Amino acid sequence: MAQTTDPGAFWDEKFDRPDYRYGTEPNAFVADVLPELLEHDARVLCVGDGEGRNGVWCAGQGFETTSLEPSAVGIEKIKRLADKEGVKINTIHDRMPSDEVQDQHFDAVVLIFVHTPEPMRQAIHESCVKALKPGGVIVLEGFTPDQRRNDRPSGGPPSLELMFSVDILRHDFATMDLETLTEQTVQLDEGPGHRGPADVIRMIARKPV
Repeated sequence: MAQTTDPGAFWDEKFDRPDYRYGTEPNAFVADVLPELLEHDARVLCVGDGEGRNGVWCAGQGFETTSLEPSAVGIEKIKRLADKEGVKINTIHDRMPSDEVQDQHFDAVVLIFVHTPEPMRQAIHESCVKALKPGGVIVLEGFTPDQRRNDRPSGGPPSLELMFSVDILRHDFATMDLETLTEQTVQLDEGPGHRGPADVIRMIARKPV
């Protein structure tokens, strides 16, 4: 989710609609890799969780899940989706870094399409690493500059400076062991906001023990 200086207000406007902008199903990369990476009762933090599709899915897998989201509208939609699916989820109305997120507390942090300006991006990524227990993992997917260069209609921020590259993620997660870091063209089917071919980067990074 692309963020501005006031991401809460920005996403309040985007999420203020009867349907779910990015659907209610989890991101395909998260659904594919997270169950293989975690024990059943692992603690998971979903950062910038939007309307809750990833956090609610994680809770449904038996993970103790916290969804952190700066949009008040998004938080309410997360709660409604969790109620509909019959799962328990913790919510934090905030953005990273957040005083409500404990260091070395989570087994995994999920970062899906959380695009921000550089200073904010580095602060988010640093705080996500701090939130992990030793041995914990970050699962990240985001758009690369090719998304704009190829004029993809499947979403993403308007500016190349907000995109991710291998070099950016290697820099931001230099203290982590990068188990997966690859740029791909994938087919997104994530509600009306993300649908069609997309140029993305996918990362699995593990915090050293």
